[in-house]
Amino acid sequence: MRIGSRSVDRYLLVGLFNTALDLALFSLLAVGIGMAAVLANTISTVCVMTVSFFINRAWVFRSQSSGVAVYLRFAGVTLFTGLVVQSAVIVAALGLAEAVAPSAAHELVTPAAKVLAMGTGMVVNFLGYRWLFTPTQAPQPESAPADDRPSP
Repeated sequence: MRIGSRSVDRYLLVGLFNTALDLALFSLLAVGIGMAAVLANTISTVCVMTVSFFINRAWVFRSQSSGVAVYLRFAGVTLFTGLVVQSAVIVAALGLAEAVAPSAAHELVTPAAKVLAMGTGMVVNFLGYRWLFTPTQAPQPESAPADDRPSP
C-alpha cells in the first residue's frame, strides 16, 4: 500500500492532536483532580487510543475495514505501550524526581513524567506497529542449478 503525502500529513496532524489530548486529559485527572498518576494514565490512554482509532481509520487512511478484530489489533500494541511502558516510565520518572529534586512542584513534575513516557511510548509503538503490520517474507524456493548443456 502506498501512502501519499496527504495521508502522512493527516497522520502527523492526528498524532499531534492525540498527544495534546492525552497530555491534557492526563494532567486534568492527575493534577487537577488529584487522581493517582497510573490511573490517570490508564484513563487518558484508553480514551485517546479509541479516538485515534476512529480518526485514523476514517480520516487518515480512509479505510472501510471495521469490526472488533481490527480494533483489537490496533489496541494491542497501543495498550501495551500506553499502559505498561508509559506507566512504568511515569512511575520511574516520578520516583527519580522525588529522589533527585524532592521539592520540585508536583504540577510540573507529573506532566513532565507523562511527556517523557509519551516520547518513550512513541518509539515502542513504532517498533510494535512495524513488527505487527509488516508482512513477513515467504522463503523463496531455491532455483535449480543451471544446466550448461545446449538444448536439443
